[in-house]
Amino acid sequence: MILFRRVPTGEESDEITFEAVENDAVCGKCHMIFSADKATVDNLCYEPEKPYLVEGLLKSAFNYAALENKYLGYCTCENITPFLDNMNFKKQNGEYYNDIPTILLGICCKKRDNI
Repeated sequence: MILFRRVPTGEESDEITFEAVENDAVCGKCHMIFSADKATVDNLCYEPEKPYLVEGLLKSAFNYAALENKYLGYCTCENITPFLDNMNFKKQNGEYYNDIPTILLGICCKKRDNI
């Protein structure tokens, strides 16, 4: 079973990290920065043989951002662009973004085959 958990920072902060934990081992991490009404994922790493972790990490982080009253979601990670192209992100000037409710909708089954 995979668990996506928030890593406690110990104090109120403008950033958050989520971990993907499978069989008691951390196999992926996602770092997010908050500003005003937006949240930006600036780093996401995962084990190459477990690409299914990417969507879970992104959704966990953006769900948390929504709970923190953030409306817009951005992602600047270059290592996951094939996933972002297939998710509900828009791309403009090399930057991926959308409103968080749309990001949380999920991946269309037809697009999933392209990953």
